[in-house]
Amino acid sequence: MHLLSTPGRKRYRSPAMQRIWNADGRKPTSERQGIAEGNVFADPVPEAGHAGSTMDIAGGLYRELCDLPHWNALFGSGGRAAAASSSLSEQTTLHTYCQNPATAGLEHLEKLGIVIRTHSGAPEIAFAYFHPLSSPHMQPSRETIRRGPPIHVAGEVVLRFGFVEGEAVVEAERAIYDPQTRHEPEPFAYNGSRAKRLAVVLNELEVQAAGRSPETADAVATLMDEQNVAVVVVKRGARGALVFERGASPALVPAYRSDRVFKIGTGDVFSSIFAHHWGERRASAREAADLASRAVATYCNSRELPPSRASAPTVTLQPAPTASPGSVLLLGKAASLGSRWLMEEARFRLNELGVEVHAPGLDDAGPCGRVAAVLILSDGLHEPADMGSYPATVPTVILCEDHAPEWLTSMGADGTRITDDFTSAVYFSAWAAASPLPTPFERYNPPSGAYAL
Repeated sequence: MHLLSTPGRKRYRSPAMQRIWNADGRKPTSERQGIAEGNVFADPVPEAGHAGSTMDIAGGLYRELCDLPHWNALFGSGGRAAAASSSLSEQTTLHTYCQNPATAGLEHLEKLGIVIRTHSGAPEIAFAYFHPLSSPHMQPSRETIRRGPPIHVAGEVVLRFGFVEGEAVVEAERAIYDPQTRHEPEPFAYNGSRAKRLAVVLNELEVQAAGRSPETADAVATLMDEQNVAVVVVKRGARGALVFERGASPALVPAYRSDRVFKIGTGDVFSSIFAHHWGERRASAREAADLASRAVATYCNSRELPPSRASAPTVTLQPAPTASPGSVLLLGKAASLGSRWLMEEARFRLNELGVEVHAPGLDDAGPCGRVAAVLILSDGLHEPADMGSYPATVPTVILCEDHAPEWLTSMGADGTRITDDFTSAVYFSAWAAASPLPTPFERYNPPSGAYAL
C-alpha cells in the first residue's frame, strides 16, 4: 500500500512512518521558499540570526589514489568536506589527525582559508582505487593502525565523520554525523558526544545496520527512537536520497545528472553541503539535502573543490529518475581476459546500484524481463556480428575508451550516449533504465527556477 495520496483515498502510513511523524507531536511544516539563484556553491543569503556562522569539521585526512581516471590527492572525508564548504562558511575549521603537519602537504587546503587543527596520529593513510566504483585498498591495513586519543570539538555547528585512526568527541548546537561504515556503526552519543539537534547521514546499508532492520523506514524509526536523532538522510546512489525528519513526511530528493560521474568523495561533499545548509543556514532537511545533491553533481563534473562557476554546468541541473531501474542489456565480446573482466565488472557494479542485468556474452541465458536500456562495451568489438542483436528503440549507452568505429556510434536510438569513462557509463545506464514506478515517498520539489546555475 502506497503512502502517496490518491483521489478518494486517505494517506496510509506504516507503523514505522507513524513513529517518525509523531516523534515530536508536530505536524509537518511547509517548505521554506525564496532560495537565491546561482551556483549551489555560492551561498544564498543566510537567515537573520545566523549570518557569519562557522563550520567545524572532524574527519580524516587521507591520501587518495586512482588509476582510471588518474587521481592523486590528499583529501579524505575531513579534507574534502572542508574544501567543499570553504566558500560557504565565514570560517571552516578542520580537526584531524596528522603525524607531521609540516611535511603533510596541507597548502592546498590552507589556500582555501581553512583553519587546520592537527592532532598527533598514525602515519599517512592511503586509499587506492582501480576505478572510482571499485573497493579501495587501504595502506597500512586497518588492523595495524594504532588509534590515537580522541579529538574534542566544540562549536555551534559540527560535522563529525568516522575516523580510521581515532574518533571525535563533539559538543554542538547542531551536529551532523556521517559514521562512514556499515560495520557496527557507533551511535553518535556512544563516546560522550552531545548535540541539541542531531542529523545523521548514511547510505542504505549503513542505516539498515545501524537500525538493525532490512527495511529502511523501520531502521530509521529505530534510530530516531533510540538515539534521539532529529533528521536521518539516507543516500541511495543513482536513486538520490530519502530524508526523514521528525514531524514531517519522508521526502525523496533526486540525484542530479552530470556530464561525467566521478564517485570518489561524493558522499563527503553531500554531507558537507547538507551540514552547511541545515546546520548554519537553518534550512529544512529537505532543502539542505536537495542543495547537497546538486552540489554533488557539480563536483562529479569538475572534480574541483570548491567548484568554480566556469566548471559548473551552464544549464539548470536535471534531476535523474528516482524510481527503481528496469533491466539493462549488457553487450560486448568476452574474447579476452581483459574484455571479460570489464563485462563482469560492469554487471557487478550495475547490480550494486539495484539494476537487473542480462549479459548474453557472459553465458547469461536467464530471463531479463523488460529491457529498459542497453550498455555496449566496445572493447574487442570489430563488427556488428560480434555484439548480437538488441532493441534499437531503447536508450543506449556506449563505453568506448579508445576511438569508436563509425558503425558502432551510429547504432542505437536517438540520444545514444557515448563515454570513455567506466563509472559514467554505469551511472548513465542506471539512469536510462529507471522506470516510472510508484514510490511510497513524497517527492521534494524545490521552488521553480531556484537553483539555476
